[in-house]
Amino acid sequence: MAVTGVNNSYYVPQVQREIKQDLDKDAFLRLLVTQLANQDPTNPMEDREFIAQMAQFSSLEQMVNMTKQIEKMAATNQTLAVSYIGRLVAFYQENADSSLPPNEIAALVKAVWFDPQQGVILETDKGDIKLEQVTGVA
Repeated sequence: MAVTGVNNSYYVPQVQREIKQDLDKDAFLRLLVTQLANQDPTNPMEDREFIAQMAQFSSLEQMVNMTKQIEKMAATNQTLAVSYIGRLVAFYQENADSSLPPNEIAALVKAVWFDPQQGVILETDKGDIKLEQVTGVA
C-alpha cells in the first residue's frame, strides 16, 4: 500500500534564539566552569589564573549590584520630583552680570519631565530647571 503526498523528510521547526550582546555574570560563570571541566588533566590551570578569574567574577557581580542600586536611586529621584508638582521650589539662577552672585528664585512647579540626557527636568512658571538645581521646597 502506498501513501501519496508524504515525503520521507522530517519536519524540523526553526528555533530562534536571542543572541546576547553583553556577557553577564551567568555567562562568565558558565565559561569558567566549562574551562575547568575541559582543562588538560596533565597540565591543570594555575592557581593564580583561577584566583584571578574568580576575582574578575566577583568584580563583575559587584558592578551589576551597583548598577541596580543606581537604577533604584534614579527611580527615587523621579518619584521625588513628581511630588514637587504644585509646590514652590527655590533654585539659583545665574545673574546676567557675571560679577554679581546668582539670584535665588522661587517658582511653582507645573510639570516634571524625564530626559535621558539631562535627567529630571522641572517645568516651572519661571522656566525649566534641573532637579539638581533645587535648593528648597515649600
